[in-house]
Amino acid sequence: MKRKQEYSSVKTTSGYLEFQIHSRGQLADHILLMINEGILLPASLLNPVLPKAMRPLLRQLSKKCHAAKNETFIKSLSYLNKKRMVSIAEKNGQAILTLSENGKKRILQFHLDQMAIKRPKRWDGCWRVVLFDIPERKKQAREIFRSQLKKLGFYQLQKSCFIHPFDCKSEIDYISELFEVSPYVNFIVAKEIEGTTKLLTLFHLP
Repeated sequence: MKRKQEYSSVKTTSGYLEFQIHSRGQLADHILLMINEGILLPASLLNPVLPKAMRPLLRQLSKKCHAAKNETFIKSLSYLNKKRMVSIAEKNGQAILTLSENGKKRILQFHLDQMAIKRPKRWDGCWRVVLFDIPERKKQAREIFRSQLKKLGFYQLQKSCFIHPFDCKSEIDYISELFEVSPYVNFIVAKEIEGTTKLLTLFHLP
């Protein structure tokens, strides 16, 4: 099974954080989420010849992930191991699979892909303003941060000033921490702002 892969990098003081996006890797993502949620996957699942004792567990895991075949689950698991998104650790005398640093980053990216700002039944009349002054040495992180704001539905008032009418503090905290730019980001809640008429129309507000 071929997987089309896209990569985006964020330059940090410690190097590059590489986020891998699987356009056809939903099963691989599902397996990572299972591990992240604490479901134990024996490292023996990676063996070329699977022990007979593991077959019932493999069927159970495949069913849980809605995998068409047990072999598909194994291939996805092998893919994750090859990409170093999982690692082997010991727990209670058993070798199990855990998330590597790459796997943890993929989980963060997965949550980012699924992120959306909820529209309340009734607007509280406040505007959420995001201001940022991210230095040039973090240019890539700055551009990706700006791009994520647009994906979340923010309106760009100025080059480094975005606005949204609904509560989104936790989302902004998440992406600013993810891209390591939180010291350069300010979040403001305002009752009044210029150009309200245009903003009300843009966000379909009464």
